Amino acid sequence: MKLRVDGLEACDRLGDATPGGGGELALLREINDRTKRLETQLAAMKAETAVARTETIEQFAAVDLEIAAIRREIHTHFATPAADGEDYIPTQIADEFASVRAEISQEFNAMRSELLDLGIKLDRVLKKDYM
Repeated sequence: MKLRVDGLEACDRLGDATPGGGGELALLREINDRTKRLETQLAAMKAETAVARTETIEQFAAVDLEIAAIRREIHTHFATPAADGEDYIPTQIADEFASVRAEISQEFNAMRSELLDLGIKLDRVLKKDYM
């Protein structure tokens, strides 16, 4: 693309000296305008990607905190046996695990959907500018 723009600029310089050289100038302006639009759209996409990455990191941190809390709770239950001798820990762990797993699954599905949407938008932007 850069080589084409350089070539058109060279033609424009030659076209100024010859009659009918304005077509290259108009084409060069159009290319410059499209390039600026593309750069703007790519900057917006980069910003959206950065926000998505930040949200993903925050969500992973939240999952890590929840796992750590579950581990602490399990450790506490195993360190202090129940007074009545009832062994409810495996059931409680299974319930907590199912709950956390469902939340994680929902979060990952939402992130995957957002990333697919961003990919589609990026493909559309690139396709529009190359056509």
